[in-house]
Amino acid sequence: MDTFPILTLWVTVMAWWTGLCLVACFNLCLLFFSYQKLKKKLPAMGAELAKLRKGQFGFATLYTLGCGFRSILPRGDIRRIVLVDSWISSVVIGRSVATIAELSFVAQWSLMLHEAGIYTKNKVIQRLAKLPVPIIIVAEIFSWYACITTNYIGTAIEESLWAVAAAITVYGCYLARPYYEKAQRTFLNVGMLLGIGYIIYMIFVDIATYITNWMAAEAAGKTYLSIAEGLKEVCFTWHLTHVYSDWEYEMIWMSLYFSVAVWISIYLMNAPRLDQVKEG
Repeated sequence: MDTFPILTLWVTVMAWWTGLCLVACFNLCLLFFSYQKLKKKLPAMGAELAKLRKGQFGFATLYTLGCGFRSILPRGDIRRIVLVDSWISSVVIGRSVATIAELSFVAQWSLMLHEAGIYTKNKVIQRLAKLPVPIIIVAEIFSWYACITTNYIGTAIEESLWAVAAAITVYGCYLARPYYEKAQRTFLNVGMLLGIGYIIYMIFVDIATYITNWMAAEAAGKTYLSIAEGLKEVCFTWHLTHVYSDWEYEMIWMSLYFSVAVWISIYLMNAPRLDQVKEG
């Protein structure tokens, strides 16, 4: 009697995974065509702007490849769950790839703010541009702490720092708005809306979920791994599972993160030029 519902949920997980893999392939194609578009624009740009947009491409490439890797080999770090039973799915490899990808993505935020800051000559925006990357470096340290010890409080702090970095970026876009019009202002407006939506999601969904998990573990008297124990486990321990309930939460954030976030990353290399400040 229970076989059909279980099979249906298994098919759901497999369909989701297939979708992630297809999106990863699409993203690589999108990256290629976006770079071809950028190459045509570079000769008309000044040296500084061209350098910044090439930087956007470089970081977008790292982010796209990293998310593609994580799409093909999904995993749940703290619970050590994987969809592919292989050493390449281990937490230590996946988390290392994720660290590089995530730092690349936030570096794009900083480059965007830096571009706005230098051409508007706004010192506050220029200073804000220096903040997201250091903040996310600290966030990655907490992420590794959570992965190694299995303590969700590390992840809750990590995601809180991501929300702070996003808030700084949104504020930088807000400060830049008066200097632009037309496409540039629309770009900044959309960026602000996306950033605010991201912050709301992080606070009320992501951070709230991890705090709930941490509180449940504390109430149950969970014993966390030591650094030495955890380091050994993230290298050699992974649990294969295709059970829907194991992947239910990951399906939500991974679907958005490995699609929409990658599209934003790729778009930034061809975003409206912020060297075109309005006159007066």
